[in-house]
Amino acid sequence: MAEATGLGTQFLRETAVTGVFDAIAQVASITPPQLTRDTVDVEELAPADDFKKKLVGLIDGGEFSVTLNFDPEEQGHKDLEEDFANGVPYNYRIQFPFDETVYSGGGYYDITGIVTGFAPQEIAASDVMQAEVTIAVTAKPTYEELVEIIP
Repeated sequence: MAEATGLGTQFLRETAVTGVFDAIAQVASITPPQLTRDTVDVEELAPADDFKKKLVGLIDGGEFSVTLNFDPEEQGHKDLEEDFANGVPYNYRIQFPFDETVYSGGGYYDITGIVTGFAPQEIAASDVMQAEVTIAVTAKPTYEELVEIIP
């Protein structure tokens, strides 16, 4: 896939049917998770070269956020508020846009996480009402490659 803008990217939430996702409406922006790897310091009173050793630690999935043009009556927005209240992991998907004449599917990240924040933003007469949803990643995100249509 060539360079592209984020136009057409979708944020989806898995339904009660495993593997079936519904798009969340009115997504203004998505900040994907920023994975980091921990290190473990190895303390030693007399290291041979006066250099602190480090061991490889665990990967932290971090968190990601979705900014919604908030509509309190929109079902997907209600579902995310419910996910926040329930405090249990759900499956989400970031679907990148692709040319449907070249690809038949794929091009997405599946992410399992817990909604840790649902924050309506400042409300002003001249601005769109927004809410920021923060989701802590609880498992390794997986990327599904684009599937090319073979003529």
